[in-house]
Amino acid sequence: MKRTLSLFAILLFAGLGNLNAQNLEKPRSGNEIRLKDYTVTVAQGEEIDLQMWVVKAKKYNLVVEAPKASAKEGIHFTFEQQTEVEDPLTYDMKVKVDASTPVGDYLCILKVPGKGRSAVTGSTIKIKVVQND
Repeated sequence: MKRTLSLFAILLFAGLGNLNAQNLEKPRSGNEIRLKDYTVTVAQGEEIDLQMWVVKAKKYNLVVEAPKASAKEGIHFTFEQQTEVEDPLTYDMKVKVDASTPVGDYLCILKVPGKGRSAVTGSTIKIKVVQND
């Protein structure tokens, strides 16, 4: 019984550590967008700061354009490249929700345009808009 409880405790601890860690492992092929949180909550009229990483699979240079986001009207994204280091490319990302944006859940598509070897797989982020108290 002690052995089972010890094993359970170790697995629980390891699992919680993985939940809090950012996965920046290189993909097997292609380049990918990674986020710490793929679901965020933002109150109407508020703005939050997040980070976005572009993780590349191979050792070649990435030639990409500025990140873009497709979102519902009233949800705005801004991106600022944090460093010139490419492995991974790191962006500060702000998400601002207008005060008039209806409460609800919205899926937004994040893209970093690039061609050929620099193509980046897009990603989605879920924005939960809540009422500002």
